[in-house]
Amino acid sequence: MKKKTKNKSGLKIWHVFATCITAIVLFAVFGDKGFIDAYRLGAERDGIVEFNKSVAVENKDLEKKISLLKTDKKFIKFIAKKELGMIGRDEVLYRFSGQE
Repeated sequence: MKKKTKNKSGLKIWHVFATCITAIVLFAVFGDKGFIDAYRLGAERDGIVEFNKSVAVENKDLEKKISLLKTDKKFIKFIAKKELGMIGRDEVLYRFSGQE
């Protein structure tokens, strides 16, 4: 009969061990700062890096436009016509009814 008690206690230890390992794995995967959270944060970081790259490209474009606005009179005229609707001294503006 002593063998049966050893088997039962060995089985209990095995169940406790398996339960602990299962709990550790579940916490590692689904818990706070687990693998799933790390994956989500990595994807979020990748999105932020891409956004930063697009902002850097936009900044370079704006720096180029600022430089042209400071130095290039043709560019200034182009912007004035395009964005402000201005016309030159020797230009004539025709407006036709029914068109915008």
